[in-house]
Amino acid sequence: MLIFFNLILIFASLFVFLSENPVHSILFLVLVFLSASGICFYFGADFLGLLFVIIYVGAIAILFIFIIMMLNIKIKNKALNYFYFFVFIGFLAFLQLYLGLSKCFSNFFFFNSNFFFFDSLSIEFFIGQTLYNYFTFCFLISGIILLIAMIGAIVLTLNYTSKHFKKFLFRQQVRTDNFLSFFN
Repeated sequence: MLIFFNLILIFASLFVFLSENPVHSILFLVLVFLSASGICFYFGADFLGLLFVIIYVGAIAILFIFIIMMLNIKIKNKALNYFYFFVFIGFLAFLQLYLGLSKCFSNFFFFNSNFFFFDSLSIEFFIGQTLYNYFTFCFLISGIILLIAMIGAIVLTLNYTSKHFKKFLFRQQVRTDNFLSFFN
């Protein structure tokens, strides 16, 4: 399973740069974040996996998609053929199935797992203690940077090209034919 997530992570990150359509590039970035959260789930860091999904996929990547869609970037209409990409993904799925079944039926794979686990304390406790005790200033600065990015996205979506003239309602109501002929 780890090999599968690693391969998806590597090839999706390559397609982030290789795809010509920016929306497809962001969707591959979402796939990168999802596979990174899968790796975190595999190693037992459930909180970090959920943070990847909620923060990166749920907030930042969706914000990027909306910004790119609102900027009206002209895309060259090439016939993009993802046949080889889907063949490769099918090959990876078949390889993962083969490796998973061979692991079940034989003792072919042996991973030396010398991990130190603290059973009495959870990973959420360690992350909270580290963020709020040692990196308080960095945590607050990152919140301010995200606030500035959100305000920047709002400013980018404002439409300054439409002509809104000032309306002088008093002048429009006072205007009559005699008043206009007086100034001619």
